[in-house]
Amino acid sequence: MKNPIIILSLACVGLFSCKKSFLTLTPQSQATDVSFYKTMADITNAVTAAYEPLQTLYMGHFPSTTPVFVTMMETRSDNVEDLNPGGNAGTEFNIDRFLAKSDNADITTAWQSIYSGIARCNIALAHLDVVTDATLKPRFEGELKFLRALHYFNLVRMWGAAPLELAPITAADAQRQSRNSVQDLYTAIENDLTRAISVLPVSYGNADLGRATQGAAKTLLGKVYLTELKYTQAVGMLKDLVAAGNTYGYSLLPAIADVFSVNNKMNAEIVFAVRYNKTATGEGHGLPVYFNQPGLDPKLISSYEPADTRKDLLTTVTLDANNKPVKKYYDTFDPNTKAMGSDFILLRYADVLLMYAEALNETGYSPDALTYLNAVRTRAGASVYTAAGLPDQASFRTAVLNERRLELPLELHRWFDLVRANTAAAAFINSGLTPISFQTYQYLYPVPQSEIDIMNNPSTFPQNKGY
Repeated sequence: MKNPIIILSLACVGLFSCKKSFLTLTPQSQATDVSFYKTMADITNAVTAAYEPLQTLYMGHFPSTTPVFVTMMETRSDNVEDLNPGGNAGTEFNIDRFLAKSDNADITTAWQSIYSGIARCNIALAHLDVVTDATLKPRFEGELKFLRALHYFNLVRMWGAAPLELAPITAADAQRQSRNSVQDLYTAIENDLTRAISVLPVSYGNADLGRATQGAAKTLLGKVYLTELKYTQAVGMLKDLVAAGNTYGYSLLPAIADVFSVNNKMNAEIVFAVRYNKTATGEGHGLPVYFNQPGLDPKLISSYEPADTRKDLLTTVTLDANNKPVKKYYDTFDPNTKAMGSDFILLRYADVLLMYAEALNETGYSPDALTYLNAVRTRAGASVYTAAGLPDQASFRTAVLNERRLELPLELHRWFDLVRANTAAAAFINSGLTPISFQTYQYLYPVPQSEIDIMNNPSTFPQNKGY
């Protein structure tokens, strides 16, 4: 159900009308944006359709089994390695081993899919005047700006400087674009999320579960601030989410396995997830190879304490002779669609607690941060830290980054944690994976060569250094 991808997705994108179900985005027709946006139903469907690129990028649509973000955000780290150098002509293996060049197909797909998502948001935002409902109009704006900010956040973390599009543009204008600065992108991200926070609801009814909420926007902006090393702002943004008696209602579930259960979707720990439905054709996903009999770092597995319940989530369950998913992403195949339907959790409350603990520590070491770090450990059955055991800012910093690895493996956070902390080199040296050598310029990916060739202007659209 993907629409055709145009370079940078800057030409006019075909808009899809959709079934009533939020998860079922089956295309019924295609039209230009000029003729499409005439009714309330048109804009409602367009906002819903703006979520679809996330499905493509994170877990893919069945029968895809190598979603690009899983490769680019998880196997890039020290959590897991690609064990199949010949698969897909080495496309994923080369990303894992820092050998990928600017013609890598997965890198190109990720760039184009992100800009496809941005284009959908921009076109829908440009036509919000169609909406006359005084409640829905700002909510739709908030949803679209949350999604656009998420796309740009992924873009800037993986490529750095990139074209900044905040409105629909023509194909001719696209070829005159330059790469905006990293600061330009972060400013736009912050502005979008600030606006989203002001207009999004705290929660939805069951029919709309999965849409962006105020809490999701706050969590994402807190993560943005943490990535920018704006620790004071991160503390300010995240504190409302963890305050006792807050209106958001997030909490740690007693058993971590229940967070990922396909029978317990959108539970109290989920802040934002990419939703899938295996019973609807085109809305399920396959089993990503790195979640299926994965090449996990043995030192990660051995670092869990014996009573730590998180370790069990990384063991495998046998579905059939070829499929043994880790328990964290366990689901059965639908007998009709042959797809899986587990959601992919982008933001959850345990991540909020660990980000808040990290930001508190970086604004000035305080034992108060232990409360939030230990809440995550206690739920897992791990021993708690004491102020004597973590007596200073440096020891706490190490502990909280290690806790993020124990709590969030295979959730696509680890690589960005290593980059933010500038500890990737040491992590690879100390891992139990195949030794990898890389240089710091490889914190960023190469811009797809197809984009470089089309722009053909090294002064305004250069390749990233080192490639």
